[in-house]
Amino acid sequence: MRSKNNAVMLYSAVTLSFVVAFALMIIPIEGNIKWLRPDFIALLVIFWATALPNHIGIIFAFMMGLMFDLLSGMLFGSMGLTLGIVAFLALNLRLRLRIYRYWQKFIIIMLLIGGSQLIKLWIQMLIGHPPASFTYWLTSISSALVWPLVYLILHSYQRTLRLA
Repeated sequence: MRSKNNAVMLYSAVTLSFVVAFALMIIPIEGNIKWLRPDFIALLVIFWATALPNHIGIIFAFMMGLMFDLLSGMLFGSMGLTLGIVAFLALNLRLRLRIYRYWQKFIIIMLLIGGSQLIKLWIQMLIGHPPASFTYWLTSISSALVWPLVYLILHSYQRTLRLA
C-alpha cells in the first residue's frame, strides 16, 4: 500500500511540473522573439526521464505530448511523437549526461531539442505549412542555455519531495 501511495505522489508531482511547463509554453509572446522561448516541456521530459528512468519514460512523455497538443491546438499526436522520441533518446543518454561536463551537456541538450524541433518541422511540412526561417532553430540554443537553471530547480524539487 505504501508503494502505491509513493507512486501516486511521484506521478502527481511530475504532472504538476508539466502543468507549470504547459503554462510557460502557452503564454503569448511577440512574433519576433517567440523563437527565444526555451522548450520547457522537452526539457522536463529530458530531466524526468534521466532522473526517474524506472517511472518516467516513453509512454509518459507521449501522454504529456498528447495533453499539450490538446491544450495548444497543435496537430494531435505531433508533440506526443516528438516527446516520445526525446524520452527515448534521453533514456539512452542518461548515464552519459551524469558524467559529462557542462559544455558537453550544453551540446547534448541542444541536439536533443534540435532533433525535437526537426521532427515538429517535418510534421508541419507534411501538412502543408511552409518551412520556418533560421530563427526557428534559436529555441534549441535558448533551451540549452536554460538547462542548468531548469536542472537545479527540478533537482531541488525532486529532493524536497523525496521522489525516488
